Amino acid sequence: MGNTSVIGDIQHINKPAEIVFDLFSDFSKFADRIPEDKKSKVTITPDTVLANAQGMQMGVQVTQRVAPTLIVMQQYGNVPFTFTLNLHITPATEGCDLQIALDAELSMMIKMMIGGKLKDFVNQFSQQLATGLNK
Repeated sequence: MGNTSVIGDIQHINKPAEIVFDLFSDFSKFADRIPEDKKSKVTITPDTVLANAQGMQMGVQVTQRVAPTLIVMQQYGNVPFTFTLNLHITPATEGCDLQIALDAELSMMIKMMIGGKLKDFVNQFSQQLATGLNK
């Protein structure tokens, strides 16, 4: 197993850091955004999101909150590797900046399969969050 670290691009959010922090520090706020046909496959609590997909349970759990600048999440459920996902929120004059950092312990096989795609995944995830928050 080897540690893989990925730092995503900074995304500007047109909302204050406190609002972004509040949203991501309580997953239950996302429950009404899950499509009706997927609700039976997703379990949400304030601290966890757990999804059943293709016979696997995968999810994240909030393990640390430092208002309003940091939310730390770790793997939850039957995830095939350990990871930590850090949401860094930096207050700005107009809104805030969001940056995601991923640290994962990947086996050589998993690293060969997805290692090169992790940066793209983190950046796409960041961009989608920014797009949704900036509406």
